[in-house]
Order: sequence, then C-alpha cells, then structure tokens
Amino acid sequence: MDTLTPQEVTAVMLTLGEKKAKQAYHVCFGAFLVQTWQGGSGTLRTDYPSVVSLVGAFFFPVGLIMLVLTGQELVTANFMVMPMALMKGRIKVWELPLNWLIVFFGNLAGALCLDAFMVHYSGLMTSTMTTIAQSAAVTKTSEGWGPCVLRGIGCNFLVCTAVWLGTGARETISKIAALHFPVFLFVFLGFEHVVVNMYYVPVGMIVGANVSSAKYIAQSLIPSFIGNVIGALLRDRHPHGPVLPPPALPLFNKLPGRSNSHESSETVVVDQSVDTGAGTLGDNIPETVTNGKKH
Repeated sequence: MDTLTPQEVTAVMLTLGEKKAKQAYHVCFGAFLVQTWQGGSGTLRTDYPSVVSLVGAFFFPVGLIMLVLTGQELVTANFMVMPMALMKGRIKVWELPLNWLIVFFGNLAGALCLDAFMVHYSGLMTSTMTTIAQSAAVTKTSEGWGPCVLRGIGCNFLVCTAVWLGTGARETISKIAALHFPVFLFVFLGFEHVVVNMYYVPVGMIVGANVSSAKYIAQSLIPSFIGNVIGALLRDRHPHGPVLPPPALPLFNKLPGRSNSHESSETVVVDQSVDTGAGTLGDNIPETVTNGKKH
C-alpha cells in the first residue's frame, strides 16, 4: 500500500491549514444512520445491546468519510490542522479563532437543518426512534462536566488520528479504510464529539426530550468542545504526530542507528499547490526531496 511518510503528511497538513485560513454537516448523516438502525433493531436492542452498538458504530464513519473525501469543513479536524499551521508560522494568530468560529457555526447550522428538515419534518422519525432520540439527548446532557470533557478528549484524539491517517493515504480505498476504524472505535467506546452532539441533542429536544437549550450548551456543547480541542492538541503533540516529524524528536534520535545530528533529518520540499484539485486530503502530492534525492 502506497502511503505518505509522516513528513509528507505534515507538509500537506500545513498547506491545508494555510488554505483554510484563507477561504458541513455530512458527519451528522452517520448519527442519523445509527439512530435508524437502533430504532429498527427490535428486541436485539434489549437482548444484545453491544451487538447493536457494534453494528451502529461500524456504519457511523460514513459521515466523516463523505466529509473528508468531498473536501468539506469539520471544526474538530481544524482543531488539529490550524494550530499546526500557526506553530509553523503559516497563518496569523487571529486567523485561527476566526476559522474555528466560522466552521463551528457552519457545522451547527448544518446539523440543525438536518435535525429539523431531513429528520423531523420529513416524517422519517418512527415512534421507536423518537424514544431513542429523547433518551440520547437526556443522557448526553447528564454526564457531568468532567466525564464529558474526558470523553471529548478521547473522541477527538481518535478523529484527528483518522484525519491524519486519511491524509497519508494516496488513493480512495486506503483513505476510506484509514478514516473508518478510528471513528468506529470512538463511537463504540461512547466518546463525545461536539459536532455529532449537534445532531443527537437538538433532535431529541425537537421530539420532546426534557432538555433545555441552556442545559445543552452548559452540559454538553461547552465541555465536549473543550475536550475536543484538548484531544486535537494532544494529537498534535503525539510522538508520531504532525508538529514534530520523527527525525526532529530527541528520543527518536537516541534510538540505535540514529544520529543526533540535525543533518540526518529529512527535508521535505512542499509545493504551495499541494492538495488542490479534487479537494481530498493527501491528493496531488508534489515531488519531495529527501536528502537531496527526488521521489
């Protein structure tokens, strides 16, 4: 399988962050799919809840896959990409919060439109799905701040890992596989994603859940937002993460066979037109130069 090196992924991410500073609701389709499956699972949901959760989690990533492959914006992915570009001096400080603000409210608007028009007013919600939606909204606003923040951290570490791996894949099937499994894992484990909850909680409120807007904002949206930001920053600082390519890490250079000299570090030359055209992460990678040799 042909994939990009960590340095090449870093190059793509930095250029992507720069582009985002100068310029979706797809993920919620996965949440709707899960509720549809749960609503039609009958006695399976009560007799074998883990099986129902496993199957739902397996199909959930379709939303993120559509979003990434069509080049749409997801604020939780930008929690990783934009700080990378800022730390490398590719964007201005004010461009980071502006991007987060615009994409956050864009994701919220898309999720609320899906809740209202594609789910509720379309008549697709069955009585069983209504009960599940109400229960989900109450559960997700009753976890408490601490657990919600921690679940948000775990969630976006996995989501950003999915985006990172998807960026490293050169062709579509590899991208789908790379995006799928980390997202499948976060859904099955019950972590909290601020944009996914923009679907789950409001749709439950629409169909009668005893949850106010203030409770949603205070007990779900804010803590999951904070947790997702922390998770993305942890992904940035991970030893295999994008901010510090492996050759630049002190511990990496101390491994047997590695030189402590900076001269041994690989240099990646990045064309500013990287990742243009199809709009998908990791496409159209330009020639790179490693230790003076073109690849």
